[in-house]
Amino acid sequence: MTTGKIVMATSMLAGLLAFGGCASTAETMQQKGYGPSYSKGYEDGCESGKRAGGGMFNEFQKNVDRYDSDYKYREGWEDGYRQCKGEEKALMQSIENSQRAEMEREAIENSRR
Repeated sequence: MTTGKIVMATSMLAGLLAFGGCASTAETMQQKGYGPSYSKGYEDGCESGKRAGGGMFNEFQKNVDRYDSDYKYREGWEDGYRQCKGEEKALMQSIENSQRAEMEREAIENSRR
């Protein structure tokens, strides 16, 4: 597999992961028993964390007024940001490692020719 194909495949995988669910994070969390303020804060913080972690399809989101006045929203935002930033960084590192390994394999193949 060429480097171009690897880049395309990993980009498509990242896109699928970014757009993979139908229900919002906040809706899913509320179904699991979390309150609406915490759930919305987590969703916004997660989106922001993914962006900070290198996500190409994510945008920074924070309702500053709510963050300053609503403890549960702030707590959810901080938790979501921290969790999703770490996950996104790990995903990006995995993609980079795969690309690097493929390039090394190609270099070895080319050196044998």
